[in-house]
Amino acid sequence: MKENISPELRAAREEVVRAQVERFQNFYSSYFNRKETIAMAKFFFETVYNLEGKEEWETLAFNTYAKVKHMMKEGTRESVERLIELNTITDELDIKLGKLLLEHGWKPGTKISEEEYFERFRELGESQSRKKQLEVVLFNLRKFYDLAHRPINSYIMKPAAVMARMLGVYPLFKKVEQGYYATLPVSPEIFNSFFDEVEKREWEFLFQAFPELKK
Repeated sequence: MKENISPELRAAREEVVRAQVERFQNFYSSYFNRKETIAMAKFFFETVYNLEGKEEWETLAFNTYAKVKHMMKEGTRESVERLIELNTITDELDIKLGKLLLEHGWKPGTKISEEEYFERFRELGESQSRKKQLEVVLFNLRKFYDLAHRPINSYIMKPAAVMARMLGVYPLFKKVEQGYYATLPVSPEIFNSFFDEVEKREWEFLFQAFPELKK
């Protein structure tokens, strides 16, 4: 289980998440305002980073999932595990960035600007962890889209949800389910355009923060 964090650090982590989601909304505003992609953009750039229910999610991930994962279909299991991996990397980085905010005198209730977020992001370092985080994000983007567009999965999702409830891990599966339905209506052309833009802009963001990653 993760260490308990103080109320101040919890608030700082929440501000990190808010600033991060705001950056995504600014970077990809066209997708947040396009009928065909609103649900997909909200899932990948808001729902995945949402802290609501996080404690329950993590408890299931660390204490229960290993006991029941062998009962899940391979595709569902891989999707859950990739989300757990992304959650673990992101949470560790967000907590470290939250600690850095506090070291700089940040106070709960204060919003940081996009510029300050980037400065702290760069100051924290962790370039290899950020690289791994982005690789998992891009993998998940592609994986969820492929999952939603395999015809057989339209017959699997509802029974999989029932099974997840029976096993007591539905909160873990719920995000997989949300990702499935968010990407289902998106055409290959629109998705590929979305994926290419995210891949390009997020690598540019990382290279701006950590030029050494270009080597």
